[in-house]
Amino acid sequence: MRILSIVLLILCSTFAAANEVDMSNPNQVIHSVSINTFARINAEKEHLQEEPDYIQVVIEEELLPYFDYKYAAYKVMGSHLKETSKVQRNDFVNAFRTYLVNAYGNILFKYDQQQIEILDNTHFTDKKIVSIPVRIRDKNEQLTQLAFKLRKNKKTGEWKVFDVIAEGISMLNTKQSEINDLIKKKGINHVIQLLEKKNSEFSS
Repeated sequence: MRILSIVLLILCSTFAAANEVDMSNPNQVIHSVSINTFARINAEKEHLQEEPDYIQVVIEEELLPYFDYKYAAYKVMGSHLKETSKVQRNDFVNAFRTYLVNAYGNILFKYDQQQIEILDNTHFTDKKIVSIPVRIRDKNEQLTQLAFKLRKNKKTGEWKVFDVIAEGISMLNTKQSEINDLIKKKGINHVIQLLEKKNSEFSS
């Protein structure tokens, strides 16, 4: 949950105007999504206050298009992926995607402005996966180091986020360890049901 909080700090950092997202440049993905998300939240602040669940719409439209949640979901399943049916894989991806939307929405209301510095990675031309380092400093001058990991789609050439490393801890690896143990003990259907239950709890 702490890592998810840091993700939102970056994606909702204090920029003033919305821009088009250049998906061919991983640095611009991080910068532009930050701008667009913050601008949207600012423009629809009254709507969000009157209808808190509307934050899910904002996240669906402003954040999720730039997250490779299918790739992340498959990575989380790890070696168990090959043991699942197409239906199970689709169900897991959908449940995982909804879980991310709900988790981000829940955390977004706890956001408090911090000083954020995004450090561009200029060596991405011939890469398939890159990291964009980020530094966050809070009001108590506490510094947090993290990095967004992005993957280039070989068909479209677009870069999307699939993992976040916070103080050396990978969100993807953490979820993979947690979910892999559950799949091993209870099976993929049980894990899908657990995610769906968490999703319904977010909505209630």
